[in-house]
Amino acid sequence: MGRLVRDSRLESREARSRLQARKEPYWRLLSEGIHLGYYRGDRGGMWHARIRTLDGKRYVKAAIGKADDYTHADNKDTFSFSQAQEKARQFAIKICRGVDTEDNSPYTIQRAIEDYLHDFKANGKKSLEQTQSQIKAHILPVFSNYLVSDLTFKQLTHWKNKLATTPKRKRTPLGEEQQFKINETDDPEYQRKRRATANRIISIFKAILNHAFHTNRIPSNEAWQKLKPFKNVTEPKIRFLSEPETIRLINAAEPSFRLLIRGALLTGARYGELTVLRASDYNHDNNSVFIQQSKSGKPRYIPLNKEGIKFFKQLITAKNNAELIFTRFNGSPWKKNFQARPLQEACKAANIIPAITFHDLRHTYASILAMKGVPLQVISAVLGHSDTRITHKHYAHLMPSYIADVIREHLPDFGHTERDNVVSIAG
Repeated sequence: MGRLVRDSRLESREARSRLQARKEPYWRLLSEGIHLGYYRGDRGGMWHARIRTLDGKRYVKAAIGKADDYTHADNKDTFSFSQAQEKARQFAIKICRGVDTEDNSPYTIQRAIEDYLHDFKANGKKSLEQTQSQIKAHILPVFSNYLVSDLTFKQLTHWKNKLATTPKRKRTPLGEEQQFKINETDDPEYQRKRRATANRIISIFKAILNHAFHTNRIPSNEAWQKLKPFKNVTEPKIRFLSEPETIRLINAAEPSFRLLIRGALLTGARYGELTVLRASDYNHDNNSVFIQQSKSGKPRYIPLNKEGIKFFKQLITAKNNAELIFTRFNGSPWKKNFQARPLQEACKAANIIPAITFHDLRHTYASILAMKGVPLQVISAVLGHSDTRITHKHYAHLMPSYIADVIREHLPDFGHTERDNVVSIAG
């Protein structure tokens, strides 16, 4: 136990009650590089620690616990001035060692990733495979052997900038050195996409680190708390097909892929959602398709129009409930990325330039609904968005006529405009 430090402002609850509330804690130096702080709030105070790292370049801060302003100190959740000092010194030891605050073992980025993915999988999030792929490609090669406590804002900023300026990766055979596409530095749209991709990877890494912090594995989140994503890079450039283009694409596609295209246009479902649909997912009672698990993790029903009802009824005829609705020409399932080549070939044959992605069929479905005046809340629900913000961002600009029509229909006249003798003179 370190030497007890005295401070007339902080030693007693009576003295602390006379302190003015402020944003910054009242700090007291305990020993070199170790400070104890008292933050006074409206409902009592909190003890904080501020520790200088071994390299002397930064401080790490963390909350210790409640001060014994209104309740007795128990040295667990509520601390006296002397108990808070000892807690701050213990915190300093952990910072210097870079250890797991739960079991006192070294806590590396690798361990933080494993803990995060364990909870991620347990929560049943559908994007697990994609998240693991991003971690393996962009986070582990750089940080796997780092202690979480060794991370600095400068390191993370350098990594962030490198993500945005590194060319897009090519699909490379296993065991070979990673190959990259040409870096189109003069193309603003290409650069926007690279920064948008960097933001998604940054979001994953911050989620991993925050998980470590919130599960008490590390004492501070200061190093990445101020790491911000690139700005103004997520504005979507939505691509959707016109009705003549959809007809040309359907006609140009290989027969089994043609069915998948029509399924996407009639439901707005994602490729991964369509390819796992089984005959039992078609609901005969309300003529809808049931998506059991979407990207957001929530199930949903997609209502069908007359053509969609006819289309799905034909597809499930003679199928038992367990059979897949959509299969390839040889009866095998559509798997990840199997759609890329046939779509590229269909676009070429249909003279659709540039070629679309399968996800653009989903955009086509939603864009057509928006232009027909369907409320964004309805589009959001049928697409399975977690809220209407992303729907509004992608499709609101397509419905100005609908908004204008609603206003014209519902806004009262407020009396009649008086006639006058002023006549407009055409210029």
